[in-house]
Amino acid sequence: MQQGLAVLSAIAAMEENLVQATAMIAGGEALDLAGLDAEIGRLCSAAQAAPDTMKPALRRALQGLLGRLDGLQKALPVPMAPPA
Repeated sequence: MQQGLAVLSAIAAMEENLVQATAMIAGGEALDLAGLDAEIGRLCSAAQAAPDTMKPALRRALQGLLGRLDGLQKALPVPMAPPA
């Protein structure tokens, strides 16, 4: 149970980080998102290893996190095509 609660807390912290990152990007700031995919992968692995009783809550939390990731993706600037 404690492991599941710790994962929920980590997901909530990541969600808050994504909210801040999205706001910063929308404000024109450049961010280094290297490692974000690995951290999300760790959260997913930890959720998978959590007790079965925690999995519904973790699934909902991860779905919310996915929504934040989608918002971050939409906020990212479209890369410019290289000059021909």
